[in-house]
Amino acid sequence: MNKHFLKNLRDSMPEPLKYISAPLIRNTLVRNDDFLRYYKLLSDRESLNEEQIRKYQFDNLKKLLIHSYKNVPYYTGLFDSVSFDPCNFNDFRDMEKIPFLTRELVAANFDKLVSRKSVGNGYYLGNTGGTSGLPLKFYLDYDSIYKENAFLYYYRKKAGYEFKHRLATFRQVGMGHRHWRFDPMYNEIIFSPVTLSAKTVQKYVSRINAFNPQFINGYLSVIWFFAKLLKEYDLKLNAKLKGIFLMSENVNEKQQKFVEEVFETRTYVHYGHSERCVLAEGIENQRYRFDPYYGYTEQVHICDDLYSIVGTGFLNYYMPFIRYKTDDVCTPDGQYFQILGKRSSNVGLIGKSGQFLTITSLDLEKEAFKNVITYQFVQKEQGKADMLIIVNKAFQPSEMDAIQKTIEKDCRGIIEFNITQVDHLILTPRGKSRTFVSYLNPNINFKKSEEQD
Repeated sequence: MNKHFLKNLRDSMPEPLKYISAPLIRNTLVRNDDFLRYYKLLSDRESLNEEQIRKYQFDNLKKLLIHSYKNVPYYTGLFDSVSFDPCNFNDFRDMEKIPFLTRELVAANFDKLVSRKSVGNGYYLGNTGGTSGLPLKFYLDYDSIYKENAFLYYYRKKAGYEFKHRLATFRQVGMGHRHWRFDPMYNEIIFSPVTLSAKTVQKYVSRINAFNPQFINGYLSVIWFFAKLLKEYDLKLNAKLKGIFLMSENVNEKQQKFVEEVFETRTYVHYGHSERCVLAEGIENQRYRFDPYYGYTEQVHICDDLYSIVGTGFLNYYMPFIRYKTDDVCTPDGQYFQILGKRSSNVGLIGKSGQFLTITSLDLEKEAFKNVITYQFVQKEQGKADMLIIVNKAFQPSEMDAIQKTIEKDCRGIIEFNITQVDHLILTPRGKSRTFVSYLNPNINFKKSEEQD
């Protein structure tokens, strides 16, 4: 079945028909050749030794490098400029000869990064969610959808997940102003983070209870906020959950523990990117292992025990990303890694004289914030910022003054704050929550606030 036709059919058909046709549409995924082939590869991998797994990774890396050199103008010129011949590639360390690919280079060389050789089942335009600034656009092979799903299903199956199970998913995909929509492909109801608030939470609970899902899926920041609202308004889900899948965002340990307590079930984590360069499975104690069948992931030293995460993905041949330097960092933890997410130098507030404040500069656990459910900082002008707060039902207007004084004391006059009570925070187009939203020039010259002491 044509993939474009299937997607349009799935998105445009009336809701009742989606439920009727769900098994048929879901079978297009379950019986897809790429999905089955990759799932078998992952299952068979369990009987291989480390040397055999490394050989598979090396062979696929070399295949991608040769394809990119022959068919992608950007890499043809780049490899020639550094005298890198992928046909003679015989050691992972040879990758260090290739300069990094960055978001800026992708945007500046978009057309040159497209393969002149067509891919079998076509491609589509993807983009990042805009967490790090303006969304990045790129092309992805359509087949990569099914390959990626094989990895996710392989991970989730360890938690007891089956395709027949129902999911309640929290993310902003094709929602418009609706509270939710049903996706028959994954047997899930997708709930909008944008419209979730104290005013609508009862509707969300009623719909989830009627759907009776076995798993919850989505961004931790949204699921945590949902859990906070449940506890605040003494609401409960009737569904007996088997687990919660946390995706895309960095995991805040306190939020994760709170979610597990409220829903009385375990969470399962995976780390990945829209660019499909890196995928990591969450192990215990906030540790991850990068999947060698998904791509080749490098840990490039920055300083001390911090390493930049650099990925070369195997799933996308139409617009391959080679040595793509992400914004995330990791630190070794035995044979695994702890992923720290966005570097602190990229996320924070800029003071009047260029001082830089991260979330660690502010103590938001004080008594003044006891009735604040969650918050967000928005900056449009250097030295000034809005603090948006969502409060619980015990909050009194008189507490606003105590919050103002506490936050200004912590900032020592570096930033002027305007504190506003709201029902919703500003989310990314995909519904992710950010502690800091900045509209300043990302290249602004700043210095750490400690230098001002």
